[in-house]
Amino acid sequence: MGCHTFRHSFTVHLLLHGRPLKFVSQLLGHRSVESTEVHTNVLTFDGAHLLEGVEFH
Repeated sequence: MGCHTFRHSFTVHLLLHGRPLKFVSQLLGHRSVESTEVHTNVLTFDGAHLLEGVEFH
């Protein structure tokens, strides 16, 4: 797994677990939230199966 793949997976993981987009954007060092919003496209493309069995605390 490359660095880009890891960053993308980590970003999706944080967003799925309810972390605010602005927080994730700052954590990744993006200058704008729009750069981070690209990762949300994965969540809207058949993302329902990703939430099966996930418990939010």
